[in-house]
Amino acid sequence: MPHRSVTVDEGLLRRMARDAAVYALTRPVAIVMWVALAAGLVLSVLTLNDRLATGEEVSALVAWMPAVTIALGAYAVILTTSSARRAVRAAMPVESVVWVALDEDRLQLGSDRRRSEIPYRTFQSLRVGRDAVIFKVRDASVATAIPRSLFSDEELATLRMRIS
Repeated sequence: MPHRSVTVDEGLLRRMARDAAVYALTRPVAIVMWVALAAGLVLSVLTLNDRLATGEEVSALVAWMPAVTIALGAYAVILTTSSARRAVRAAMPVESVVWVALDEDRLQLGSDRRRSEIPYRTFQSLRVGRDAVIFKVRDASVATAIPRSLFSDEELATLRMRIS
């Protein structure tokens, strides 16, 4: 099957990193983190309101806990986005030409002089973002992002069938 290619620019890299970060921030472990942060925020606000309503003295820890909880959530987003950007940039540097081709039993992926042939059974799942297709590697905590523009809707449907 013929392959399509795209030249990676800074904008595509940022958009792919955003899709990868959204993927990472919506994984089950991340959802547990969000629930814990939300519970901590609610508990800290309730505690602060209770202390203020009863006229008790509010310690600095209680007063700052809601802000600290929100800051932790923001830090998680910033750290995840930064990490995703570094990972995408390492795999597909700006100005590199990335191409992909689908075979019967494997995905062929190339970037400049590198070429990989990855059997579909290597992947556990895929998620299609606005600018990146995220392939989750089976039995590992890693995923790989490939530009969405390299796949037609028909090819994505084929990939879903072959990967599941």
